[in-house]
Amino acid sequence: MHVFVSGATGFVGLHTVLALRKAGHQVRLGVRNRQKMTALYAAHGVPIDDYSVADITDAGALKHALRGVDAVVHTAALVSTDPAQAKRMHDTNVIGTRNVMTQALQQEVASIVYVSSAAALFDPALAAIDESTPIAAASSPYARSKIEADHFVRNLIDQGANIAITYPTGVMGPQDPALSEGNQSLLFILNNFHIHTSSGLQIIDVRDLAAAQVRLLEGAHRGGFVIAGHYCPWREFGELIERLSARRLLKLPIPGPLLRGIGSAIDTLNSVYAINTPITREAMEFATRWVVCNDQKIRDTLNIDYRPLQDTVRDTTHWLAATGHVSARWVSAMSATS
Repeated sequence: MHVFVSGATGFVGLHTVLALRKAGHQVRLGVRNRQKMTALYAAHGVPIDDYSVADITDAGALKHALRGVDAVVHTAALVSTDPAQAKRMHDTNVIGTRNVMTQALQQEVASIVYVSSAAALFDPALAAIDESTPIAAASSPYARSKIEADHFVRNLIDQGANIAITYPTGVMGPQDPALSEGNQSLLFILNNFHIHTSSGLQIIDVRDLAAAQVRLLEGAHRGGFVIAGHYCPWREFGELIERLSARRLLKLPIPGPLLRGIGSAIDTLNSVYAINTPITREAMEFATRWVVCNDQKIRDTLNIDYRPLQDTVRDTTHWLAATGHVSARWVSAMSATS
C-alpha cells in the first residue's frame, strides 16, 4: 500500500512510519518542517523519497498531500496538559482531524487509522474502560480537543466510513523526537523522585502501538480499538525501575487529592508565569485516578500480545541515557533488549 502518515516527525508518527516500511509499504511522510524530517530520518538511516510539507489545518495543502495514496494513518496531534496550549490543541486536534478525514474520504482512500487517546474515554467513576465506554465529558483543553475530534470521526464511521480509531494509553519507548508525556514521566522519576500515590499508570510501548496500527490498516478494520498495554500501580512501577537499575529511587508519598490540588495551583501560576513541570491538574487526574483499560478486543482481533513492561522501561532508560537526558548510572546494571 501507499500510505500517508500525518505527524511523521512525532513519536507515534515516526514509529508508525518505521513499522510500515518494515512491513513493505510505501510511505508518504506528512510533516510541517522539512529540516526536522531530514535530520530525524537520517538518524535512522531511512531515505526520504516521498513526503509532503503541509499543515493539517490547511485543507487545500492536505488535498495535494493525499493525492494518489491508498491509506492514511493520522497521528498528528498536540498532546499537552498545559492550559495555555488550548487554542493550538483545538486547531491541531480538531480542525486538523476534520481536514485529514474529509480529504481522505473525498479522495476515496481505502483504509484509515485515526490515533485518538484513552483520555477521550477517561472517567474516574468507571470500574473499567473499553471500546463500549461512552466518550467522556470534557474536563480540560486536551481532553476537550480529543473528545470533539472523536465525535467527528465516530459520526463518519456511523455513516459508513472505513476508519479504525485507536485509543492508546500512556505511550512510552525509545527514539522519541520530542520527549512525549509518557517518557517525561519516566524522566521525572529518574531525575527527581518517585511519587507513591493512588492508582497507577498504563503503558503501551510505542513500537507495539505502531505495529498494531499497521495491522489495522492492512486489514481495513473499522471502529474503535483500545490499545492499553500494561497497567502498573505506582509503587510497583518504582520497584520495577529499582530492580532493573539496581539503584534506589528517592520516594515521596503524596495522597492523590493533594497532588490534584497541587496541579490546580500550578495551573493557576502557569496562567501568569510559565512553569516547566509535568505536574498539572489534568496530569494529576490521570495519574491518581486512572481507570484500568481493557484492550482484549485488539488482542483478539489481531492475535497479538505486547512485549514485557520491563523491556519498555529498560529500552527507554537506555535511550534517555544515550541522549543525555538521564545519568548513565541508571543503565549500568541494565542490558538493552533492542
